[in-house]
Amino acid sequence: MDEVLAYVKMMNRPLNATNVGDALGSRGVKKGLAQKYLDTLAEKGKVGVKEAGKQKVYFPPQDDEVLSAEELKAMEVEVRAKQEEGRGLSAEVKALRLTLRDLENVQTTKELSKAKKALEEENAALEVKLAPLRDDKENGVVISEAERVKIEDAFLKSMEVWLERRRKFNNLFETVLEGTGGAKKKLWDDLGAENEADHDIDYDKYRKAYDDVKKQRMVDARMKRMKRC
Repeated sequence: MDEVLAYVKMMNRPLNATNVGDALGSRGVKKGLAQKYLDTLAEKGKVGVKEAGKQKVYFPPQDDEVLSAEELKAMEVEVRAKQEEGRGLSAEVKALRLTLRDLENVQTTKELSKAKKALEEENAALEVKLAPLRDDKENGVVISEAERVKIEDAFLKSMEVWLERRRKFNNLFETVLEGTGGAKKKLWDDLGAENEADHDIDYDKYRKAYDDVKKQRMVDARMKRMKRC
């Protein structure tokens, strides 16, 4: 019974037996027992009771001093201010959680170094494959149409991997930069990040070649459709 009384006082609002039973059911005080205890407490004057239709509503005794209209109004103003402050803090927490989630998805320096090494090995392997093709070009050797298409396919595939990884890194970098609010160059240096220029790679040249091949493929496709018509 003391547990029911303590709960009613703690909640400090009107409650019925169902409310109490739901709250204390895990402690063995189900609705029926809660109703019995509440009635007993009401008879002893330890809680107030009012009938609301077929239900009884119980509430803690209000022994505190009654506030004046001015005091109530001031308290309402304070409550609204606290609610507004709470909404602002909730928005701040939400923004910080989003930033934290983005930061958790950012690769570590060790992971970036590993990815860089893998790309370097991949580029080295491609250079080995390109060497004989460059020799053929210098010696004026003409390749077949099938070979040209095969080379272009390999180039497009490699470029698409490069562009996708470049896009993902730039997106993650901008997210981290926005979350930290620091200087771009300082963050770049702290991460030990490198770009194509650091390895004497002309990104614009490769990007132009990629775009040119894609455009030519579109032109060739249109020409084929026109011939079939």
